[in-house]
Amino acid sequence: MSQQPIILALTDGKAGHETQTQGIVQLLNQQHTYQVEWLKLELPSKWQYRILKLLMKFSPNTAWLTAFLSREQLVNIKQKKVAYIVSAGGNTLLANALLKLELSKTQAVKNIVASSLRGIKSYYFDVVFTIQAEQENLAHYLYYPIAPNKMCALSSTQMQARTKLGISSSAQVITVLIGADTKTVSIGSVEEWGAVLQKVRSEYPEACFLLTTSRRTSVEFEQSLAELCYAHDILQTNDQVTWVAQGQQCDIKDYILAADWVLSSADSTSMMAEVVMSGQPLIVFSDATKMHDAAIQQQLQFLEQQKWITCYDLSNSFQFKQALQFLEPKNHSKAMASELEKRLN
Repeated sequence: MSQQPIILALTDGKAGHETQTQGIVQLLNQQHTYQVEWLKLELPSKWQYRILKLLMKFSPNTAWLTAFLSREQLVNIKQKKVAYIVSAGGNTLLANALLKLELSKTQAVKNIVASSLRGIKSYYFDVVFTIQAEQENLAHYLYYPIAPNKMCALSSTQMQARTKLGISSSAQVITVLIGADTKTVSIGSVEEWGAVLQKVRSEYPEACFLLTTSRRTSVEFEQSLAELCYAHDILQTNDQVTWVAQGQQCDIKDYILAADWVLSSADSTSMMAEVVMSGQPLIVFSDATKMHDAAIQQQLQFLEQQKWITCYDLSNSFQFKQALQFLEPKNHSKAMASELEKRLN
């Protein structure tokens, strides 16, 4: 076995699951004690997965690992000193649990997952992250109202992020994160976003805007918003804009960390969770008449009650500066790391 213990991060290739796994890795590895290795799992057919999950209830067999990784990969893993197995998402549950059973034959290893368990018993895992309050007191569960994500326990600072972006420490920085319409949530029209950004600019005429869209934003939305913003002098020469649908890229972590506060659309709970996890004040542009997703609405209401975010729509008359004064951002990484340590020890 190698001398340095490793964190084995399993992935099904889904970005939303990978950011949760990355968050758990960062919580565990704040002292850089571990080497981190990522393993992309093979995914069996739905029918094969259902059969394996059913059999798992009676007599788990680690030979089933061949449905998720090659024999060579398994031999290689068994030669290493694995301290933790971590993953997120339902597709990784069986592989995570079976790997723990197999590696525990020769070494001490703990496993952590962020997912609903879909009928798999919780005792197969040392820690199960959940955002469901009703699961708080269940064995093996760690309840926290925000899922772990890539903003957990970052070693970077606001100043480092600004240095990377070429922004001075004294600048007023406002980050704008825009997603896209979903089947149940409308983020608002180009004209509505123009009105919101015009209001922000009027309150913060000297601020540097860091604006980015998402992979789901349409090119048409981006082009129309750009035309509107430049026509009304909303975007200025010192602003930084990333039109993702048109092939541009940015490091979203730097955009969030560099900000004094963040404005986001309401379509993505993961995007909002990343901002809240960072400890940055967040204002969410959300029109209740266009919100038809009960889960997101419930999450928004909860986050508002905690004073971690505030919601804004065009009918509001409040000033952003005043609204931000009532927010009480929290060091979620510290709180989550503390709870994780308790469960693991």
